[in-house]
Amino acid sequence: MFILALVTSLLSLPLLATTQISSGIYDIDLAKDQQKVHLILLDTGQVAKIPSGKSLLLNNLLNEQPDRNIYNFILDDERFIIEAIPFSKKAIPSKSNKSIMTYVPTTIASMDVAKKYFREARYNPKDSQCFNRAMVWTYEWWRKHSLKSNKLLIFFTRTYIRRYNFEWWFHISPYVHVMDEEKVVERVMDVKYTRGPIEFRRWTNIFTNRDPECPVITKFSDYADNPYTGDCYIQRTNMYTYQPADLQMNEAWNYVKDKFVMPEVKQAYLEAFDENMSKNARD
Repeated sequence: MFILALVTSLLSLPLLATTQISSGIYDIDLAKDQQKVHLILLDTGQVAKIPSGKSLLLNNLLNEQPDRNIYNFILDDERFIIEAIPFSKKAIPSKSNKSIMTYVPTTIASMDVAKKYFREARYNPKDSQCFNRAMVWTYEWWRKHSLKSNKLLIFFTRTYIRRYNFEWWFHISPYVHVMDEEKVVERVMDVKYTRGPIEFRRWTNIFTNRDPECPVITKFSDYADNPYTGDCYIQRTNMYTYQPADLQMNEAWNYVKDKFVMPEVKQAYLEAFDENMSKNARD
C-alpha cells in the first residue's frame, strides 16, 4: 500500500490549496448505492470528484454536453471540483477515408542500443502529463534515429479507482521492439518511472496494487464497455497516438494518424519540458 501511495503521489500534478486544470471530460461515473462521490474522468487522465450530495454542480455538467466541451476546472487539494467553467468546444477531426494504417515499428538492433536511446532521452523532474512526455520522447527518437516506436496505455477500471481513491484513469508510455538473444522482445521505455527498458508486467506493477494481470485489449471499446471488470487493461498503439481520444476516434470515425501532429508535439514540449519548439520543426 505504501508503494501504491507513493506512485499515486508521483503521478499527480501538484495540488496545493486549489489547482486549475483545463480539460475536456472523457466520462462521468455516477455514485451508486452507498458511494460518496461521483467520478469525473478528465481527458488529461486525471480523476476529479464531486460529492454525491452536490447535485447542482453535477447537473450543470450533465446538462452541458460534457463530452463536447473543454472546461477550466478548479480543484481543491482532495481533487474535488470547486468550479467548472466551459470555455470552448472540442475540435472534431474530419473522418478519414483510409483503411487501418499499416504501421511497421523499428526493431532496435540490441538491448545495449535500446538502453543508449533510453539514457539520452530528456528528463525533467517537474510534474507533467504522461502523454506529453511520451510524445516528446517518441518524437525525438524518431528525429535523431529514425526510430518508429510504439506506445503502451494502461487503463484503470472504475472499480480500481474507487477502491484506492486512485487519481488517474490512464497512463501512457513509449515501448520498443528490441532484438535480444536472437529474438524480438517488447520493452517499455518510461523514462519518468523506470531506470531502463522493462517488460510490460514489471511496468504495470509500478502503478498497481496487488500485482494484477492487466488483460491486453486491441480496441479502446474493450475498456470503455467494461469499466468495472477487473483492475486494469493495456493497449498497444503507434507512436503518433497522443491521448485515448485518438483511439476512440479511430473506432468511431476511422480517424487515422499516420504522422506527428505538430500542434500536439509543440504542446507536449511546452507542458512537459517548458520549451517552445522552433517554428521550423518538421513533422
